[in-house]
Amino acid sequence: MNNDNTRDIILKAAFVRFGHYGFSKTTMAEIAGDCNMSAANIYRHFDGKNDIIAELAIQILAIQEKKLGQIVNSSFRSCAEKLHALFQQTLILNHSYITEQPRMKEMVDFICQERFDLVRMQKATKRQCIETILRQGVDRGEFIIEDPQAVALAFKHATVMFHTPLFMDMHSLEELKVSCRNVVTLLLASITDGKGKSNAEN
Repeated sequence: MNNDNTRDIILKAAFVRFGHYGFSKTTMAEIAGDCNMSAANIYRHFDGKNDIIAELAIQILAIQEKKLGQIVNSSFRSCAEKLHALFQQTLILNHSYITEQPRMKEMVDFICQERFDLVRMQKATKRQCIETILRQGVDRGEFIIEDPQAVALAFKHATVMFHTPLFMDMHSLEELKVSCRNVVTLLLASITDGKGKSNAEN
């Protein structure tokens, strides 16, 4: 088994254990037991739990970035539809992580406290995706915008509840999806001339 395969096995086992039992209550020995290997072998690949959770966060962000990039680069959607799809995809991904892993919020809290650089990277990526779609919309005559960068930031701030773990327990996924669609529709109305309304679904 090569090093990459071993790291992948460790990360998958840690993700399941962190999500089920919580980050603080998990030990390296328990992760090692889930992998049928010694704790010493785990330490050959990771310095500790902090190193593991940071790597998991990077993987999750990479998956999200890839999915959002596919939406941004799609050629069969209007730009309004792309924005709807972008926010719906972000919501669905975050909701699945939180609901499928009951202790995921503890992991999120740790990343926010100890690796805020990753949080900033996620925010920057999302804002850049929004801005790219807005600029595409201006080029296509779909949107009327003087400052796409400022508008992208406004879109991101107005939709913060749809990627915040706190709200995942307060509302069902269907309720959040409907609210997200309504918020994005209102935002789009502010940058179109009335002809750019979208029929976008999920």
